[in-house]
Amino acid sequence: MITEARSNRQAVLALLALAGVLAYTTFQWGGVVRTGRYQCLLLLGLLAILLRFGRSGHQFSPFPGRVLQWAATFLPAYVLWQVVPLPVAVLRVLSPMRAEAMDALGPVGAKVHFASLSVLSEGTFQYFLLVCAYVVTFLLIRELTWRFRDRRWLVIWPVLGIAALEAGLGLLQYFGGTGEQVRWGTYANHNHYAGFLEMSLPFAVMCPVAVLRRANSRWRSSLAPALGASGVWALAVLIFSGIILSFSRMGFIATLSSLFGMGTLLLGTPQLGWVTMSRRHRLVGVGMLASLVLAGFVFLPPNRLIQRFARFAMTDELTSEGRADIWAETIPLIRAYPLFGCGLGEFEAAFSKFKRSEMLLTVDFAHNDYLQLLAELGLAGFAIGAALAFSIVSMGLRGAMKSSDPERRYFAVACVGALSAIAVHSLVDFNLYIPANAMLLAWIAGMAVESHVSTMHARERSDTRA
Repeated sequence: MITEARSNRQAVLALLALAGVLAYTTFQWGGVVRTGRYQCLLLLGLLAILLRFGRSGHQFSPFPGRVLQWAATFLPAYVLWQVVPLPVAVLRVLSPMRAEAMDALGPVGAKVHFASLSVLSEGTFQYFLLVCAYVVTFLLIRELTWRFRDRRWLVIWPVLGIAALEAGLGLLQYFGGTGEQVRWGTYANHNHYAGFLEMSLPFAVMCPVAVLRRANSRWRSSLAPALGASGVWALAVLIFSGIILSFSRMGFIATLSSLFGMGTLLLGTPQLGWVTMSRRHRLVGVGMLASLVLAGFVFLPPNRLIQRFARFAMTDELTSEGRADIWAETIPLIRAYPLFGCGLGEFEAAFSKFKRSEMLLTVDFAHNDYLQLLAELGLAGFAIGAALAFSIVSMGLRGAMKSSDPERRYFAVACVGALSAIAVHSLVDFNLYIPANAMLLAWIAGMAVESHVSTMHARERSDTRA
């Protein structure tokens, strides 16, 4: 009993410390400012040691699937390998373009015998530290969600608190501003601000549903659950308002897409006892949900957001903003470093050679996370990341579709909704390169994986009793 109480105290302490790291990173312009970054990395390492101390292996959450385990291990190792100096003769086989650049230094008296796969190893090493932080966050949240599996919504409350603060600050800036808005919450970019909020919103939507379901299942007549659910839904309205008034077109689209996906998961499968409709009626329900989302797309955006959509449709703003040109010019960069990439985080350094449009402007991001990761990691590294992402999403989907426990299923549906929102938004932006957003994604990924583990654990216990 004493050991269990001590373990619970450790878990609560770890959750509070993790919340502090996420809050600090978010409030530092989304983490793009390096102030305090190394202290946060040290704290994450200490938290991992704290949770590991005094516990045997069987007390930890089981790690599901070899693909997930190996991908989570290989990803930071692969990024570190991009930094390791290799003989130029080896580079000629692994990355001919990189070896050619080293050979070009010979005629000017700077002959190089060893070089890294990354075009700028110092910058890639900084990203290696960030990747390690994201992996540690993923593992810690996965473990904490397992320990709090009877109170799993506790793990998401720090995120909802930070999102509510960001949304509230953003609304104050919008309604209290006298000129053009230059900050959204603590973010300098409205798309990244919307990216953080859109990943938080699904949990504010689904948590009250779980609260009300739990109250109904226990035949409680108290108003407390209803008031609590209303309070959380009020947070959802606040966060959703922040997304709308960020005027991020893709943030708005990604949010509506995730809400539609969540509704489809709830209506489209008959795992829950209250879903007694026939298949035809469920399809009708999904169609009505699609109509509701479409109506929201038409009637919810304010005039300024409508004007941004109109400019996009009338002037092909995608091209005028240069994103289409950047995407097209990224393809030759990918071909130049096909297998092992130009180094994580070194898109700007490598892209200048292939840039043809707007020559006087510096391009530091591809505005498409998938293209940029493919250019920086190459096919090998991108395959590792894709395997990791696919495993996480598939586990979240299995938890959402196969769990017989309604509350566990709501939790998994929220995780899938958050993951789908950032997946859509990443098509036209670089949210994964904003440390606060990437850390939140790792946080949600840990919960999604653990929702699947909890489902398997519940089935095993049910089979044992049978």
